[in-house]
Amino acid sequence: MINVDIIFKIAGVGILIAVLHMVLKEAGKETMAEMATIAGVAVVLFWVVPLLARLFEQVKTVFRLF
Repeated sequence: MINVDIIFKIAGVGILIAVLHMVLKEAGKETMAEMATIAGVAVVLFWVVPLLARLFEQVKTVFRLF
């Protein structure tokens, strides 16, 4: 079963990246703000992709698909 901690981690990264994006954009560094957003999305994807792989493995075993 999925742990609730991963949801809080994703929410924390989202809030942190949103604040960083706003600060960088106000400072006139739009390119850096976009890069920070892309980096945040990449970090979250590294956490979510293994969970999705595990979900698909469980679905495959439930329906006995090989």
